[in-house]
Amino acid sequence: GDGDGDCTLVDIFSQAEWDAMFLHKDDSVCFGSIYTYQGMLTAAQAYPTFACEGSEEVRRRELAAFLGQISHETTGGWATAPDGPYAWGLCFIEEVGCAGGGCTQYCDAGNTTYPCAPGKTYHGRGAMQLSWNYNYGQAAAALGVDILANPDLVATDSALATQTALWFWMTEQLPKPAAPDVLAGNGPPTAARN
Repeated sequence: GDGDGDCTLVDIFSQAEWDAMFLHKDDSVCFGSIYTYQGMLTAAQAYPTFACEGSEEVRRRELAAFLGQISHETTGGWATAPDGPYAWGLCFIEEVGCAGGGCTQYCDAGNTTYPCAPGKTYHGRGAMQLSWNYNYGQAAAALGVDILANPDLVATDSALATQTALWFWMTEQLPKPAAPDVLAGNGPPTAARN
């Protein structure tokens, strides 16, 4: 499995591991039940090199880094939470306090390439809490799903909730390199990265 399409996440990550890592995603205080193991596998099909390059150790390291990032982005844990504050990843599907149009500040009205749709908000949604109209627009173009016009899709479709996170993870957004490049130590250093 070196990114040539002959590996899958199932090779290194099971449903049982998913369930053990994300103990509380289905808790009544969370809204993360949209995040499913199958949704993760479906999302990863769009990125055949995700966790499929290098040795098994390298693959597991990339997967662990990604899962750690999405867990951090969606945590519902607090200092005295049952099982500790770090067992609550994939709790939230939307930025807290923003559901129902509560956060309108994520519209860059000057962005004419990816203009905000009337009545829509671009607050954090999904496993990587995608935010801002220009990120929704770029992800929409890359994924072939018009989440710029309908950003709520990121909060209602299990695969898309994770696929937008994988898009952000796998895509260079200058001056930020793609996460796999950072993990592999690839790419020349730039002043912005130093």
